[in-house]
Amino acid sequence: MNLTNRSKILISVVGLIAILGVVAQATGVLAAWNDKVWGSTTFSRAAALDGYARSITAHAKNQRLITGGEFTVNSATHTYQSAGTTWSPNQSDWVLNYNSGFAGVGLVAARGRSFAEFTRNGGNIEGAAKSWAKEVKAIPAPSLINPLNSALSVLDTRTSEFYAEVDCKSTDYGGNVTPRAVAPTGNGIYLGIESNNRIPVPAANAAPTVIDDNAVGYHVDGVFQSIAVATGKRALSTLVLHLDVKTLITRTPVWEITIQLVRAECAVGEPLPSATQTVAAGAAARMAALAPTSESTTPSESAESSAAESSESESSASSSTEKSPSESSSSASSSESEAAETPVLKQGPTTPTDVDVGERFPVTATDGTDLGTATIQKVESTAPSDGAPATVAVKMSVTTSDADDDGRLSSIDWGDFAPMVGGVQQAPGRAPNEGPELPDQLTPGQTYTGWVTFTAPGAAGKAIWKPEGTAGFTFVLPDPEVPVTSTTSTPAPIANAPETSEPEAAPTEDAPAAESPAAEAEDSDPVPTPEKKSRARSSSSESASDPSDEE
Repeated sequence: MNLTNRSKILISVVGLIAILGVVAQATGVLAAWNDKVWGSTTFSRAAALDGYARSITAHAKNQRLITGGEFTVNSATHTYQSAGTTWSPNQSDWVLNYNSGFAGVGLVAARGRSFAEFTRNGGNIEGAAKSWAKEVKAIPAPSLINPLNSALSVLDTRTSEFYAEVDCKSTDYGGNVTPRAVAPTGNGIYLGIESNNRIPVPAANAAPTVIDDNAVGYHVDGVFQSIAVATGKRALSTLVLHLDVKTLITRTPVWEITIQLVRAECAVGEPLPSATQTVAAGAAARMAALAPTSESTTPSESAESSAAESSESESSASSSTEKSPSESSSSASSSESEAAETPVLKQGPTTPTDVDVGERFPVTATDGTDLGTATIQKVESTAPSDGAPATVAVKMSVTTSDADDDGRLSSIDWGDFAPMVGGVQQAPGRAPNEGPELPDQLTPGQTYTGWVTFTAPGAAGKAIWKPEGTAGFTFVLPDPEVPVTSTTSTPAPIANAPETSEPEAAPTEDAPAAESPAAEAEDSDPVPTPEKKSRARSSSSESASDPSDEE
């Protein structure tokens, strides 16, 4: 029998499959994806590839008139990739360091000690950090002969030693983490050398202490805040001081500085964050929130600038129409050639954008895609007590773009928001909405208004709204409103005079009867009736739902 080549190959393949089937039945090595052998397979948890423990002592973010920069007296850091233990300089000594700007303007000095440890032993992962600082100075104009002259410092810590501590532990490769943050401690600070205006260290996660005082020939505004947060897989303990130094008489800005006196932080399963930019931004936002005229002046300034730009554009447009045809053609050809030589790459913001409440802003993705516009109309924050987690309610108005693709703004949910403590984003919690919610799905080219509610730590000074594909938009959170508990005393008993049996005098025609109390109440009507209350409530709800107040 003659077989073709195709038949030979087919017979060989069938024979090979039969042999493999026999081997599979005998040994049980091969199995289908839906076989019980695969179904009973167990997978172990992969180890966390991120984590850190960091101690920073007297980290300063300077913004001088001529130069700006960052400076750290001392630090120690270990990560998952570089596990170990570091004491800097050691367990008992201190590091003295200082830094100044151009011509010595704006000098920060301090003594510090740092400890950081990150260990891995199988599924046991631990990170710990401690930070100490003392003799912290902030000198706007130091002496060239003795730059560390304390008499010129607007800040005096005297004998106070500041301390912060955190630790993070996990026994299952980072799946579950137990973070712990010790509130920063210290004896407080003074404005000006040998002054009596002592400012104690604020309670952790409480409202920051506002600074408004004079020191060594300057006027100093600022805030002093203590943060101790242990949430999710991270812990942070830091003591932040923000100072805005101005001349005493004219209040001309001289120096703006944010100092983290001590900062200790750790995490398991998360990468090392940037402590520099986030904390400085958070302090600046808190300063902006404390200034009562910041929001009132911003719209007018923006209106003036927009009007100026509009007039300039109109004048330029009118002047362009007066050009000769040859000039127009030459300018058009040159602009076309320049555009051809230098292609423009479409790109949006790659870092979070600060927005003001009540200000409409464009929502642009990092790749430059226009997602629409939005306005944070109102932000409310309430808490059951001081320092307790707050419930934040955000009223938003959003107009989606006409784009109808996968990258459009299709929804807004509480999970798109995150509170920020010390510039570090925290995990939000879900909370019930008290007002009308935004729909689950947003369609292109439409305008929506509604509330989004989430929970936040009481110390959160900012929050970020981060739609998918964007770098996010940060806004200032108000201080949580805490219900005021009042104590009422029991009124003393009233002794009623015994009733007499004297008959009441009947009114005569000459003496009209006195008005009854009911008639007086009807005339004065000091207390609204239930019907009036309900009408007032319904009218307020109707006015709240009026779309005219949404913009």
